[in-house]
Amino acid sequence: MLYRIFKALFYLTTKAYFRSIYVQGKELLPDEKTPVIFVANHPSSFMDPILLAVQINRPIHFLARGDVFKNKFARYVFDALHMIPIYKADLSPGQIHKNEQVFEKCHDHLGENKTILIFPEGSSKTERRLRPIKTGTARIAFGTEEKHDFNLGLTIVPIGLNYSDPHYFKNDVFVNFGEPIKVSDYKNAFIEDSRAAATQLTERLKTELEKRIVIIEDEQLEKLIEQIELLYRSKLRDENKLEEKGTQDFYLSQDIVKAVEFYAKNEPRIVTNFEQKITNYFNQLKDLKLGDMQIRSTSISLNVLGRLLYFTLSFPIFIFGLVSNFIPFKLTGIITDNVKIRADFVGAVKIAVGLFVFTICYAIEAFVFVKFTNAFWGVLFFLSLYPTGFFTIEYIKLYYKMNRNIKYLQLFMRKSDVISNLKTERNGLINELEKRKAEFLEQQ
Repeated sequence: MLYRIFKALFYLTTKAYFRSIYVQGKELLPDEKTPVIFVANHPSSFMDPILLAVQINRPIHFLARGDVFKNKFARYVFDALHMIPIYKADLSPGQIHKNEQVFEKCHDHLGENKTILIFPEGSSKTERRLRPIKTGTARIAFGTEEKHDFNLGLTIVPIGLNYSDPHYFKNDVFVNFGEPIKVSDYKNAFIEDSRAAATQLTERLKTELEKRIVIIEDEQLEKLIEQIELLYRSKLRDENKLEEKGTQDFYLSQDIVKAVEFYAKNEPRIVTNFEQKITNYFNQLKDLKLGDMQIRSTSISLNVLGRLLYFTLSFPIFIFGLVSNFIPFKLTGIITDNVKIRADFVGAVKIAVGLFVFTICYAIEAFVFVKFTNAFWGVLFFLSLYPTGFFTIEYIKLYYKMNRNIKYLQLFMRKSDVISNLKTERNGLINELEKRKAEFLEQQ
């Protein structure tokens, strides 16, 4: 019951927190009668299981750090939220022996056609790469199937999580489900040599996960790749409009990484020169407080009459949403800004704190409203808080977008030569990228 309540609340919270959530391959998921182990990369601590829990229709059981299950109340809550403790030598010294019981619990869950979510990297870190993965997933899978003579039908589903930046409000995320892997396919290998089979299946999981995330092995190239993505993906996306934006951007990013790494290895001088030029371009935009989108656009449409009508007619809704959501929004920011946490926990803490603060504030506001009206109007008021808060965010975004366009036009009128030079500079960068793209494809 507690799991369902939190799942519903986190569904609304993730919809508000992320600008867009793109999902690919969800149709590949096995039916509810099939036991499944979900495995995913782990860039953002407990935001990852929250996001997957609301995207997967079936109830999920999570393997979580055993050191958080220290007292009875915590154990009760975590158990109600389907969390299963797993113990590590560095975090839970003297507790490693309990993992045998954990594995047995996993075998039992899967034997009852349930699901388990595992992050095989073993720890969370916000980076665009896959850290070495452990063999625990393979051992749990083989242990479960062995108990059922390899007739259970257990499958493993790899999932790639790709965030634009999980720690900032209104970022994007691409959830990439892969083809299910049948554990029974490894039956003969397991019978012949169980350790070798576990290694073989782990390598398969590593390969499948790597296909579904953007991996940048060289950290020194990361900033350059991000700049090229921002500058170039829009052009590449326009050339193929068959797929949705999130899917296209993912594959385009993978291709950009391959090309940059190729040139860094074979033509480092080209990379160095281009890095200087693209960095100079973005520094100029930063100094002028402009975005690449404004320089990229051939025309800026203000649609003054339409925008004026929109802002005027919807202003009362905006004010209502602003007043009723201002305190919980600011309070969430104050709390999260003053909590000292690991870098990979920032986004997860924001989303968790936001859930609790907004829920409590909404309840208090509704209670006060009922005191002045009645229960019926109190319920309507409570139900209106989330959608009007959501509307207020979009209203503010549209206002700032229009304001940026006005500033751009003012700048263009005063310094048209500066804008013209930036457009020329940008076209030169795009032309060079097109040239390098053709060379890279020819080499491949």
